[in-house]
Amino acid sequence: MNEWKKSIEEVSLLLEKLDDEREKLLKITRELTRACREIVFKIHAGHVEEAGRLLGEVEKIHGEIMGYKARIPQLFYTGSVNNALTEYVEAKTLYSIITSGAIPPYHESLAPPSSYLAGLGDVIGELRRHALNLVREGKIADAWKTLNIMEEIFVEVSKLSFPEALIPGVRHKMDVARIIIENTRKDLLFYEKSGELVKKLEAALVAFKEMES
Repeated sequence: MNEWKKSIEEVSLLLEKLDDEREKLLKITRELTRACREIVFKIHAGHVEEAGRLLGEVEKIHGEIMGYKARIPQLFYTGSVNNALTEYVEAKTLYSIITSGAIPPYHESLAPPSSYLAGLGDVIGELRRHALNLVREGKIADAWKTLNIMEEIFVEVSKLSFPEALIPGVRHKMDVARIIIENTRKDLLFYEKSGELVKKLEAALVAFKEMES
C-alpha cells in the first residue's frame, strides 16, 4: 500500500515540473502573440523596416516554442501554442507579401498544418487593410494585385475538405474571407470608377473653359 502512495508523490512531482513548463510556455506564447501583432501594426503604419527587424527577434521566440515540440509534445499541441503560431504565420506571411509579393511555403513556418492554414486565413483580412491603404495612396493597380493574392489564398485553402478536428476554425475563416474579398472588390471598383469620373469631369471642365475663352 505504501508503494503506490510513493507513486502518487512521484506523479505529483512530475506534474509540478510539467506545470512549471506550462507556465513558461504560456509566457512565451504571449510574447510571440504580442510581437506578431506589433509587426502587423508597424507594416500598416508604413514602418516595414522596423517590422522586419522585429520579425528577426520573433524568430528566436518562435524557436523557443518549437523546442517544446520534441521535448514536451503534450504541451506543444495545445490551444495557446496553436493560436500563437497562427499569429506568427499571419505576421510572417503579411511581411513576405508586402516586401516580395511571395507567400511563404509551409515548411518555412515550422508550425502545425492547422496553424499554417489558420494564419493564411487571417492574413486575408490584413491584406484588405493593406489594399485600402494603397488606394488612399493612389496606387490602384497595386491594390488590385493585393486582391489577387487574397483570392489566390482563398481558392487554395478552400479546396481542402478536412474535418474541423484537424483544421479547427479554418472553414469559418474561409467563410469570413469570402465576404472580405467581395467587399474589397466592391471598394476597389468604386474607387476606380470614382477616379475615372473625376478625370472625365476635370477634362470636361478644361474643355468648357477653353470654349469660353
